Amino acid sequence: MRNMKRCIGVVLVWMSMAQFMVAQNVDPVLFTINSGGDEYLEEVKKSEFEYIYRKNNSNQAVEKKSLDEYLQLFIDFKLKVLDAKLSWLDRSENYKNELATYEAQLTLPYLRDTLMEEELAREAYDRDAYDVYASHIMVSLEGKDEKDTAEAFSKINDIYEQLKKGASFEELAKKYSDCPSKRDGGSLGIIRPFSTVYPFESMAYSTAKGSFSKPFRTKFGYHIVKVSDKKPHFRDVRYSQIVLDDSIAIKDGFADKLCAQLNAGKVKFADMVKKYSIDTASVKKKGDVGYLSSQPYIPPFFADRLMQIGEKGKYVVLKSFLTTHIVVLTDVLGNKPYDEVHDAYRAKVAKSDRGDVLMDNVVDRMKRDYGLKLFESGVAPFYKLIDMTDTEEKQALYRTLTEPMFEFNGNVYPQEAFLPSFREVSRSYHKNDTMTSKEAVDKQLNKYFRELCWNTKKAELKETNADYRNLLKEYSDGLLLFEVSSKRVWNKAAKDKEGLARYFDENKSNYKWSAPKYKGCVVRCADKQTFDKVKKMLPKVEVDSVSKVLSREFNKDGKTLVKVEKGLFPEGSNDVVDREVFKKKVELNAPSFPFVTVKGKTISEPETYTDVKGPLTADYQNYLEKKWVADLRSRHEVHVFDNVLKMIHE
Repeated sequence: MRNMKRCIGVVLVWMSMAQFMVAQNVDPVLFTINSGGDEYLEEVKKSEFEYIYRKNNSNQAVEKKSLDEYLQLFIDFKLKVLDAKLSWLDRSENYKNELATYEAQLTLPYLRDTLMEEELAREAYDRDAYDVYASHIMVSLEGKDEKDTAEAFSKINDIYEQLKKGASFEELAKKYSDCPSKRDGGSLGIIRPFSTVYPFESMAYSTAKGSFSKPFRTKFGYHIVKVSDKKPHFRDVRYSQIVLDDSIAIKDGFADKLCAQLNAGKVKFADMVKKYSIDTASVKKKGDVGYLSSQPYIPPFFADRLMQIGEKGKYVVLKSFLTTHIVVLTDVLGNKPYDEVHDAYRAKVAKSDRGDVLMDNVVDRMKRDYGLKLFESGVAPFYKLIDMTDTEEKQALYRTLTEPMFEFNGNVYPQEAFLPSFREVSRSYHKNDTMTSKEAVDKQLNKYFRELCWNTKKAELKETNADYRNLLKEYSDGLLLFEVSSKRVWNKAAKDKEGLARYFDENKSNYKWSAPKYKGCVVRCADKQTFDKVKKMLPKVEVDSVSKVLSREFNKDGKTLVKVEKGLFPEGSNDVVDREVFKKKVELNAPSFPFVTVKGKTISEPETYTDVKGPLTADYQNYLEKKWVADLRSRHEVHVFDNVLKMIHE
């Protein structure tokens, strides 16, 4: 008796301890899945189930399922995902790439520097109010080694000194620039936000009108930019035009004279459009073309000139490729307030190379947060190694890289940690060099630290942020469910002809029709002669071969004399069948093929599975899925912890 009391006491103590442990565990395991072994194949925690249950059973849901009912559905879901993992579908490159892409998108909001993002968006909006007319001289760095880079820097500075002494920018561009724009004295036309790389755009907008910049560098090379003009930019203009044939426009200065008469009010624009314009589209609208942005294609130079007019009601002569235009602006739209467009500008910032600026700023912040400290002695060997060819000596030096290289997040990392990333740039560096060896190593270091910061942040979020963790898990499981369902059910059902036929034979009573249907071919002929030949041929041709035989006989040399439709036709679905089979008085839908006939038979119920393939395939898929789930349930043990389930309130 005493021993029994002791056992009861031990059990009570154990139960109270278990309850205490569950209470202390903020995210206990709700259920486990295994295959009868000692180790669990899957552990599903309370938070994951709660997240999915709440999400799919909100008050707005069409049908709210009970907790117990939904738990069983969720267990089936997890069994399918486990089946995908046991089939190694989570090791496929497609799955890994899709999940990595989603994870990057999911992580980004947690890293965004919203303040700087807003600053860059506002800067782009403010710049968008002006068109900058710019030219440049470029000394390219493509294919240059460290020595050549130094020579390029010296060359651009020499050009700069000549400009300061009064040399012609256009002549120096023609003589020294490596850009195709040298033909036009370096002219690039109009520079606007997002039209070029961000460093070049910034220099163009910060350079005063009528002056040139100091030498600066982009990924393309060294530049000097000259700004000839800055003008207000209008968001859009509406214009009307008279399009003159060149033979008329240039004769005795006709275009200029007519433009002067219009500006003086001596003639009416609508009358001149009707009398002289050769543009039929705008003539119908009294010369109105509409807004510039609505036109399918306007040559850039012509659009630029339209925007430069700026003044409504003034008639101007503009030359196009083969014609001369007299245009007048009828509406000029100003820029929208920033509050109306700031979302669009922020989206542009994220997609442009400004996004690199944002990410560099975020990475710099994370480097500080994680206490990144680079040891100069640990980095120095890589600056020498990158210039070495891939020899045994270089491989031997790789094996000596064991010294501490940097400290990050409280841990010290040796040189070997950076070595795989370094090998990437080392293999490709000499193939297309646009930077010095030191710059190449530093760039790879930045890439490595960006990835290290990114991966560390993702690991933290998975550990500490339930929303992040659940969203990522949901997406991962969804990808695997799609792949394994395609493999076990959808694709299998679509390709399993024998299975479909067998399932149809076993369930014929489920596929009755309320009215007969015509099974066969509808034949339409373009003329009586063809029709008579077709009528003679049809009795000798099998239904499945009608289209092939008739097309080969009558549709050749670019002519189509016969059209064939094959299928299962209920009453009211086809004009020819309605007339020829169901004896309805209907008009034919293809009057150019007025001679019609049919070949086939009327059936009152489906003969084979192909007669009801759509609904049958859906039913067969449901059958395969139920069979699949039953098999999974039989092969795996599921244990639900009732004490944890009770903690979840509906």
